[in-house]
Amino acid sequence: MSASISTKSTLISSIISGILSLVIFATLRFYAQWFNDSQLNILFGGYLFSWLFILSLTCLSNAEMLIFGPDFQAKLVPEIILCLSLTAAAAGVVHRVCATTSIIFSLVGLYFLNRISSKYYNNAVFAVDAPLRKSGKKYK
Repeated sequence: MSASISTKSTLISSIISGILSLVIFATLRFYAQWFNDSQLNILFGGYLFSWLFILSLTCLSNAEMLIFGPDFQAKLVPEIILCLSLTAAAAGVVHRVCATTSIIFSLVGLYFLNRISSKYYNNAVFAVDAPLRKSGKKYK
Protein backbone atom coordinates (compact mmCIF):
# COMPACT_ATOMS: atom_id res chain seq x y z
CA MET A 1 0.00 0.00 0.00
CA SER A 2 2.74 2.47 0.94
CA ALA A 3 4.70 1.67 -2.24
CA SER A 4 1.81 2.76 -4.42
CA ILE A 5 1.36 5.95 -2.39
CA SER A 6 5.08 6.69 -2.72
CA THR A 7 4.91 6.00 -6.47
CA LYS A 8 1.90 8.28 -6.85
CA SER A 9 3.55 11.12 -4.94
CA THR A 10 6.73 10.73 -7.00
CA LEU A 11 4.69 10.80 -10.21
CA ILE A 12 2.73 13.87 -9.12
CA SER A 13 5.92 15.64 -8.02
CA SER A 14 7.56 14.86 -11.35
CA ILE A 15 4.59 16.17 -13.32
CA ILE A 16 4.23 19.35 -11.26
CA SER A 17 7.94 20.18 -11.38
CA GLY A 18 7.98 19.52 -15.13
CA ILE A 19 5.02 21.81 -15.72
CA LEU A 20 6.48 24.53 -13.49
CA SER A 21 9.84 24.35 -15.24
CA LEU A 22 8.10 24.76 -18.61
CA VAL A 23 6.11 27.73 -17.26
CA ILE A 24 9.26 29.39 -15.91
CA PHE A 25 11.11 28.82 -19.19
CA ALA A 26 8.25 30.19 -21.27
CA THR A 27 7.88 33.22 -18.99
CA LEU A 28 11.57 33.99 -19.09
CA ARG A 29 11.67 33.70 -22.88
CA PHE A 30 8.56 35.83 -23.25
CA TYR A 31 9.96 38.62 -21.06
CA ALA A 32 13.55 38.35 -22.35
CA GLN A 33 13.64 42.00 -23.37
CA TRP A 34 12.62 43.10 -19.87
CA PHE A 35 15.52 41.13 -18.36
CA ASN A 36 17.93 43.00 -20.66
CA ASP A 37 16.77 46.43 -19.50
CA SER A 38 18.87 46.75 -16.34
CA GLN A 39 21.59 44.95 -14.43
CA LEU A 40 19.29 44.11 -11.54
CA ASN A 41 16.81 42.50 -13.94
CA ILE A 42 19.63 40.39 -15.39
CA LEU A 43 20.56 39.15 -11.91
CA PHE A 44 16.92 38.43 -11.15
CA GLY A 45 16.71 36.46 -14.41
CA GLY A 46 19.70 34.37 -13.31
CA TYR A 47 17.93 33.68 -10.02
CA LEU A 48 14.78 32.57 -11.83
CA PHE A 49 16.79 30.36 -14.16
CA SER A 50 18.30 28.70 -11.08
CA TRP A 51 14.75 27.74 -10.12
CA LEU A 52 14.42 26.28 -13.60
CA PHE A 53 17.48 24.15 -12.80
CA ILE A 54 16.07 22.96 -9.46
CA LEU A 55 12.68 22.11 -10.96
CA SER A 56 14.11 20.33 -13.99
CA LEU A 57 16.44 18.32 -11.75
CA THR A 58 13.49 17.40 -9.53
CA CYS A 59 11.45 16.34 -12.57
CA LEU A 60 14.28 14.24 -14.00
CA SER A 61 15.18 12.66 -10.66
CA ASN A 62 11.57 11.74 -9.87
CA ALA A 63 11.07 10.28 -13.35
CA GLU A 64 14.18 8.15 -12.84
CA MET A 65 12.87 7.04 -9.45
CA LEU A 66 9.70 5.88 -11.17
CA ILE A 67 11.66 3.94 -13.78
CA PHE A 68 14.56 2.53 -11.76
CA GLY A 69 12.99 2.20 -8.31
CA PRO A 70 12.58 4.33 -5.20
CA ASP A 71 16.20 3.93 -4.07
CA PHE A 72 17.62 5.59 -7.18
CA GLN A 73 19.53 8.83 -6.59
CA ALA A 74 20.57 11.59 -8.96
CA LYS A 75 24.31 11.58 -9.60
CA LEU A 76 26.63 14.42 -10.55
CA VAL A 77 27.69 13.34 -14.04
CA PRO A 78 24.53 12.42 -15.93
CA GLU A 79 21.68 14.27 -14.22
CA ILE A 80 23.12 17.34 -12.53
CA ILE A 81 25.52 18.27 -15.34
CA LEU A 82 22.76 17.75 -17.93
CA CYS A 83 20.25 19.95 -16.12
CA LEU A 84 22.87 22.59 -15.35
CA SER A 85 24.09 22.78 -18.93
CA LEU A 86 20.56 22.96 -20.33
CA THR A 87 19.69 25.70 -17.86
CA ALA A 88 22.85 27.66 -18.69
CA ALA A 89 22.11 27.33 -22.42
CA ALA A 90 18.54 28.54 -21.91
CA ALA A 91 19.74 31.45 -19.76
CA GLY A 92 22.41 32.29 -22.33
CA VAL A 93 19.69 32.90 -24.89
CA VAL A 94 18.32 35.68 -22.67
CA HIS A 95 21.67 37.21 -21.63
CA ARG A 96 25.26 36.03 -21.05
CA VAL A 97 25.41 37.41 -17.53
CA CYS A 98 22.07 35.78 -16.86
CA ALA A 99 23.67 32.42 -17.69
CA THR A 100 26.61 33.07 -15.37
CA THR A 101 24.47 34.14 -12.46
CA SER A 102 22.12 31.21 -13.02
CA ILE A 103 25.06 28.80 -12.70
CA ILE A 104 26.16 30.46 -9.46
CA PHE A 105 22.64 30.52 -8.00
CA SER A 106 22.06 26.93 -9.16
CA LEU A 107 25.19 25.67 -7.43
CA VAL A 108 24.19 27.44 -4.21
CA GLY A 109 20.71 25.95 -4.49
CA LEU A 110 22.20 22.52 -5.19
CA TYR A 111 24.32 22.79 -2.05
CA PHE A 112 21.29 23.52 0.12
CA LEU A 113 19.23 20.87 -1.65
CA ASN A 114 21.95 18.30 -0.92
CA ARG A 115 22.13 19.43 2.68
CA ILE A 116 18.38 19.07 3.19
CA SER A 117 18.34 15.73 1.40
CA SER A 118 21.20 14.40 3.51
CA LYS A 119 19.43 15.48 6.67
CA TYR A 120 16.17 13.69 5.88
CA TYR A 121 17.06 10.75 3.63
CA ASN A 122 20.60 9.73 4.50
CA ASN A 123 20.81 6.46 6.37
CA ALA A 124 24.24 6.67 7.91
CA VAL A 125 26.07 3.37 8.20
CA PHE A 126 28.54 3.32 11.04
CA ALA A 127 31.69 1.29 10.70
CA VAL A 128 32.16 -1.40 13.28
CA ASP A 129 35.71 -2.03 14.39
CA ALA A 130 36.68 -5.66 13.99
CA PRO A 131 38.73 -7.16 16.80
CA LEU A 132 42.39 -7.23 15.95
CA ARG A 133 44.03 -10.60 15.65
CA LYS A 134 46.91 -10.98 18.04
CA SER A 135 50.12 -12.30 16.64
CA GLY A 136 51.97 -15.06 18.36
CA LYS A 137 52.53 -18.79 18.30
CA LYS A 138 49.22 -19.50 19.98
CA TYR A 139 47.13 -17.81 17.27
CA LYS A 140 49.00 -19.06 14.18
